Order: sequence, then structure tokens, then C-alpha cells
Amino acid sequence: MTRPTLSVIIPAWNEEKTVGRAIASLQRAAEVYRQQRGGETEIIVVDNNSSDRTAEVARQAGATVVFEPVNNIGKARNAGAKAARGQYIAFCDADNEVTENLLVLIHDHLEDPKIVGGGTWIEPARRNLKINFFYFCWGIYVRCSGVGVGMMHCRKADFESFGGFDETIYAAEDVQLAYDLKKLGQPRGQKFELIRDGWIITSTRKIDQTPLFTMLAKLIGFSFGLQKKIRSKEYCEHWYDKAAR
Repeated sequence: MTRPTLSVIIPAWNEEKTVGRAIASLQRAAEVYRQQRGGETEIIVVDNNSSDRTAEVARQAGATVVFEPVNNIGKARNAGAKAARGQYIAFCDADNEVTENLLVLIHDHLEDPKIVGGGTWIEPARRNLKINFFYFCWGIYVRCSGVGVGMMHCRKADFESFGGFDETIYAAEDVQLAYDLKKLGQPRGQKFELIRDGWIITSTRKIDQTPLFTMLAKLIGFSFGLQKKIRSKEYCEHWYDKAAR
């Protein structure tokens, strides 16, 4: 079996309705990657203790499936990374699709010795006033912090060097990974950088299902006592609510 260059990991909890679409999108991007860079891609879906047909749908779509019994997003992502065989790893949510050039851009990013890793730009699947306002606020945060998320990617060896995702937190684990990568790269003269010429197209379901006041209150709340709050599953229940998924 040919060893993949890039492993894409999809954590999934009760995602039978969306995971097939995410895999198909990645497969299209993987074919472009193979044609343009000669790289091979493996797609790993982590079944995070689903009670629906997530694992079955993922296998039928052509993905490798691993199981993580503890319902925690950091554990799920780490389980996928542990199974990954690629030199490079990237993380894609089950309700995302990607532009066909994105895996090529991720490969080129990680081939650059000046880059420690990065994220990607995010485009919502649809827009309205509330969605536009949320992404306007998010854009301000990204520009001020220099940290974005989207389809996070890095070298597997670097990921393993600091233990991967923090499994003691229940939300914002991708933001924490960005800070860990920045910290790792700084003494080596490497940057954490967003890809903007390719992006993920993400579902707006959580924004759609959350009142604007609640959403803003939650985001503001995370800004005060963040480290304590992201370690509380009760505070982060929005990310673990089956109705919101």
C-alpha cells in the first residue's frame, strides 16, 4: 500500500447526514493534489461514539474509520492523528466542504521551511445578516490575534512533539493548537499562517440555531476566564448538544 503524503482527519459525532459530503469534497481535492503534486491522501474519520450510521456512511464513502469512545473533540482529533500515516496532517470537520485546490495549497504550505503550520479561510455555506455579523466579528479576531482556524494543518512530527490537541478542553481546541504551533515555530523562525487562496465552506447550523444574543454572550464569556471555561463541558454544552448538530 502506498504511504500517503497527507492525512486528513475528520472527527465525527452523529454526522451521518453530512460526513459523506465532506469525504466526497476531499476526494475531489485529493485527485487534484495527486495530479498536480503527485501526492497521495488518506481520509480518516473518527467515529466519536456516534449513535447513528456515521461510521457506516464514512466507510461506504471510502474513508478509513477509527473509533474514539470518549465524547471529546480533542480526543477524537488525536485518535485520528495517531492513526495517520502521512508526513503532513490536516483536520476537517464533518460539516465542511473544501475548494478543489486546498490540499495542493496545504502541501505547498508545509513544504515551506518558513511555515510551522496554519489554518485556512472560512466561507459560510450561506449568508444572512446574523451570519455576516458573526463572520465580521470573527474576522476582527483573526486579524488582531494572527491566529485563525479553518482546516488546521501541520507536520505530524511537530504535532506529536507537543502532544497534539489538549484533551482537557471541550471547545476552542483548534485555537489552542494554533497557539501551540506558533510557540513551537517562533524559536525556529517559522510562522503560523492562514491560507487564503483556498478555503473551507462550512455549515452555518450552529449560528442558525443559536439566538444572536446567546451567541455573542457566549463569545464574550469565553474572552473572560477562557482557560477555565473551555475546561467545563457544561459551559461548552453548545458544542456537544445533539440538537445543534
